[in-house]
Amino acid sequence: MFHKPFSQTLLVTAALAISSLAGCQSYERKHLDEAAASAAWIARSPSDESVRQFAERLAFVDGTVAPVFDPSDGLTLSEAEPVALVFNRNLRLARLEANVTRASFDFAGLWQDPVAGFDLESIVGGVVNPWVVAGTVGITLPISGRLEAEKAVAGAEYADALTALVAKEWATRSALREMWLDWSAQTIRAALAEEMVIRLRDVTKLAKWQEEAGSLSRIEARVFAVELAGREADVTIAVARATELELHLRDILGLAPEAPVQLIPLAIFKPRDIAPADLRAEMTEGNAELAAVRSAYEVAEESLQLEIKKQYPDLAIGSGYLNDNGSGVLVGLSLPVPLWNRNQQGVAEATANREVARARFETTFEHLASRLAIALTRYQAGQAVRAALEHRVVPLADEQDAEVRRVAAMGRVDPFLILTAIQAQHAAKVRLTDATAVESIGAVRLDELLGPLMLLQDTILPDAILPIPKPDHPPEGNKL
Repeated sequence: MFHKPFSQTLLVTAALAISSLAGCQSYERKHLDEAAASAAWIARSPSDESVRQFAERLAFVDGTVAPVFDPSDGLTLSEAEPVALVFNRNLRLARLEANVTRASFDFAGLWQDPVAGFDLESIVGGVVNPWVVAGTVGITLPISGRLEAEKAVAGAEYADALTALVAKEWATRSALREMWLDWSAQTIRAALAEEMVIRLRDVTKLAKWQEEAGSLSRIEARVFAVELAGREADVTIAVARATELELHLRDILGLAPEAPVQLIPLAIFKPRDIAPADLRAEMTEGNAELAAVRSAYEVAEESLQLEIKKQYPDLAIGSGYLNDNGSGVLVGLSLPVPLWNRNQQGVAEATANREVARARFETTFEHLASRLAIALTRYQAGQAVRAALEHRVVPLADEQDAEVRRVAAMGRVDPFLILTAIQAQHAAKVRLTDATAVESIGAVRLDELLGPLMLLQDTILPDAILPIPKPDHPPEGNKL
C-alpha cells in the first residue's frame, strides 16, 4: 500500500502529462478525389468571379493588365495574364509550397516543451516507509538567443519563398506572352496560306483554260497544279501548328482544352519606354530572378547566425517533489560546456553555404546582364528588319501585284506572271509576320529581364488565390 505523499506525487505528475495531451491535434485522413479534380478543371472559366475580382485588383498596380476585364467577347493577352496567375498549375503548387514556409515562420522560435519525470525507488528492509518517490518537471531557458535566430531564419525563408513566388509568377506571364505572340504569328501565317490557296485556285483554273485553248502546254499547266497542291498542304500544316500552340496556351492558362473561350491574336508587343543606357540599372533594381537569389542570400546569412548561436548553451532547470520518509523540493541545473564540439561543423557548413549564395548572386547578375545585352540586340535587329519589310518590301510586292492585275484587266493575261506576283506578295507578308514576331518576342524578353512593375510588398492577391498572409513584421529578406 503506497502512502499518501506517493499518491499525491503520482497524481500531480499524471495530471500534468494528461493535460499537456489536450492541446495535441488528432489525425484525419483526407482521400484523393480524381473525379472532383477533373470536374473542377473542366469547369474553370476566365469568367469565374475569382478571376474577375483578381483582374480588377491587379489592374491598379500593373499597367499591362486590361483596366476592364471582359472575356465574354474573347480573351486578349492582357486579360489572359490574370487568368494564368489564378489557374496555372505550377503557380498554384508554388503557393502551397510557400505556405509550408509560412507555417514554419508562424511556429519558429517556440520554447521546448517541459519534460515531466517520475522516479520510484524501493528500499529493502530497515525502514517504515520503503518507497522513495520523486516527481520532476524540467524546462530549458533559451539564454543563448538561439530561438530568436531560429525565428529570423524562418522569416528569411518565408520571405525567400514569397520572392521566389513573384519570380515564378513573372516568368509565367513572360512565357504566356511569348507563346501568345508565337501563336498569333502562326494564326496569321495560316490565314495568309489560305489566302494564297484561294488565289492559286483562280490562276490554276486560268492555266487550265489556256491549256485547253492551246496557249499553254500540259507541262506548263501542271506547274500550277503542283504549286496549288503544295500550298494546300501548307495550309493543313499551318492550321495544325496554330491549333497545337493554342492548346499550349490553354495549358499555361490552366484551362481544359475544350474550355469555351476564344483567344484573340496580338500582332505586336512593345517593350517599356526605357533608354538603352538605363536598362541595366532597371534590371538590377527590378529583375525578379535577381531578387530571388538576393533573398536566398539573406537566408544564408540568417542561417549562419543561427549556427553561431548554437555554439552557446541553454540552461536546463528541473524542479520537483521528493518523498523520502518525509518530503522535500528538488532543484536541478544543467548547462552544457562548449569545450570540444562548439557546433564547429554547423558553423563551417553555414559559412560555406553563405559563400555559395554570394557567388550565386554574382553569377546570376552576370548571366542576366549578358542576356539583357543579347535581348536588346535581337529586339533592335528585329525592329529594323520589320521596318524595312513594312516600308519597302511589302509595298513593292503589293505594287507588283496591283500592276499585274491592271495588265490582266487589259486582256494581257500571263498565268506565270500572276503566279510570280502572288508568290512574291505572299513571301513578303510571311517575312513581315516573322519579323514582327521576332521583334515582339524580343520586347517580351526585355520586359522579362527588367522585372515586374510591382514590388513584392505591393502584390495584390486575394486570400482564396494566395493563402499566404504577410507576417506582421516582415524580415529584411522580404525586401526586393
